[in-house]
Amino acid sequence: MDIKEIVRQRRSIRKYEKREISRDVLNEVLEDALWAPSGTNRQNWQIIAVRGEQRDKLVRAVAGAGEHMKPRLEKLFKEKMVRITLQFFKDLGGAPVVLLIYIPKTAVDIRPDMSSTERHYIEHQRFNNLSGAAALIQNILLLAKAKGLGTCWMTAPKYVEDEINEVMGVENQELVAVVPIGYPDQDPPAPPRKGDKIRWVGFD
Repeated sequence: MDIKEIVRQRRSIRKYEKREISRDVLNEVLEDALWAPSGTNRQNWQIIAVRGEQRDKLVRAVAGAGEHMKPRLEKLFKEKMVRITLQFFKDLGGAPVVLLIYIPKTAVDIRPDMSSTERHYIEHQRFNNLSGAAALIQNILLLAKAKGLGTCWMTAPKYVEDEINEVMGVENQELVAVVPIGYPDQDPPAPPRKGDKIRWVGFD
């Protein structure tokens, strides 16, 4: 597949085969993903790849995020979809490996009366770190797809970040996302793209 096909065919996978990923394949995906851009080339990120018993402990911690998400899900989806989504939080679809993406923890104190310049002086480091981590995560998703792997970019586990950090023994880091990864056991349809997202200025 070329890059256009990979971008358009990537899906969020919520059901995985009972099949391990070799460390070599996973390492190739992650090493290539690290070539993502980052603000002032700081590369302020860390990836933790988890499998085995520690993965099971991590999944139990992530499961708690489902209760935080339930009210929002019930407003957006029908009962069947809510049930399926909550089940995914409990087992991460059986993914054999779970990736955690972290950035350094940065204290931010924002006031409503701040100008955009004042706010950016305070948020600058965290904003750059988050932007770089997002680019890293997108690289992981696309490179995984190219290897025949499935992924799901999850931010809801932020609700239970303290519990996750305790399980993983992580301190002074901010969790950006949890990404289950494995061989997909489903082929979800493509959700439609929402229009009017590009504005052209100065084009005839």
